[in-house]
Amino acid sequence: MKNVLLISCGSISATEVNFALRASKEYRLFGSSTYKNHGIYVYENYISDLPNMSESDFIPRLNDIIEKYRISFLISGHESMILFLQEHASEIHATIVSSCYETALLCRYKTKTYAALRQFDFVPKTYAVDEVREYPVFMKKDDDQGARHAYKVNNRDELLVYAASGDMVICEFLPGEEVTVDCFTDRHGSLRLCNPRVADRMLAGIDVHARRKMEEREEILRIGEAINSTVKFHGQWFFQVKKDKDGKFKLLEMATRFAGSFGLTKGMDINLPLLALRDFDGKEIEVSYNDLPIEADKQFFNRFETPVSYDTVYLDGEDVFHCRERIDSFFMMFVYQCVDKGKKLVLLTEKRERTLDALEKMRISASLFDVVCGKKELVPQNAVFISRDESERIRLRKEQGMFCLDPSVIEVLLDWHA
Repeated sequence: MKNVLLISCGSISATEVNFALRASKEYRLFGSSTYKNHGIYVYENYISDLPNMSESDFIPRLNDIIEKYRISFLISGHESMILFLQEHASEIHATIVSSCYETALLCRYKTKTYAALRQFDFVPKTYAVDEVREYPVFMKKDDDQGARHAYKVNNRDELLVYAASGDMVICEFLPGEEVTVDCFTDRHGSLRLCNPRVADRMLAGIDVHARRKMEEREEILRIGEAINSTVKFHGQWFFQVKKDKDGKFKLLEMATRFAGSFGLTKGMDINLPLLALRDFDGKEIEVSYNDLPIEADKQFFNRFETPVSYDTVYLDGEDVFHCRERIDSFFMMFVYQCVDKGKKLVLLTEKRERTLDALEKMRISASLFDVVCGKKELVPQNAVFISRDESERIRLRKEQGMFCLDPSVIEVLLDWHA
């Protein structure tokens, strides 16, 4: 297995990369960041003391990590970091999985993007401040991404206020549908994927409800092929388009990273991070997927860190299992986690045969549990107790100081590291 380091590993897109690669038999995943973030909850191999890229010891420290952990490939989910890594690629002792410096620079600035593609009709009209005659127009910071520092401008007073902040691009206002397009270009320059999705709902600049766009794909593919023929991409990239007042798609921006919601593309059985690693590794790739409508919805997800330590888990079998009519698959994640980590699983029941019968009906093997015994045999030391019986949980906390949970909050004990 070759080792891969994700820098800025706590971002949403980096977490998606983690889940895309965690089961790989070809690449082992490491995560790093300059400060504690979400990465610490999902990366088993987590490196927390990477300096900020603006610090003079960033590259030496990065190379130390590369040498120590035998890192072959670097991935970053942040455009500024990608630009920095590619700018200093000759000094870094691992392969950077992204397009080259010139492409990263071009994508980072809207003015450079539009200038490089100005011969195409999908590039929006841009204006100097004194050229604006009609409103609304759209303004956006030249080197920002997503919805940050982006404004609909309705009159000249607003125009002058936003223009005063500097480095703003003024474009024609695009009132129509917005589409993000996940793309992949192999090392030979061939565009192997151009997958459009529509954001029906957004939160903090992230598509939290996305659906694959099945119509108008030919127009979108034409734009993707035109961009790919003009700009030197390698690996993952994406672009965003929006319809003008006449229903024609115009380019908003493009980027050399994984998009924040590329999970919808992953749901089609397209593993973009794995494709990228294989391609940068010199391996031949095949892009095959389930060509059908698909939707993805995203919500904030809790991951917990607690000081509780335990070797034994007591499960109240009478209300965790045989009072239910169907399997709680989320709870079973925890059961199998315990098996994997060598925790002792004790099934407590005063109605042994009834509980075992309930397990059999749900096709849950009794062999998952080390012991099936009565509730009076509970030993509280270095153990947790899981039951829907609130009064029993209260009693054990008061009398034994025991860590107790209702099954509905079992996520507190789930371990997402990989």
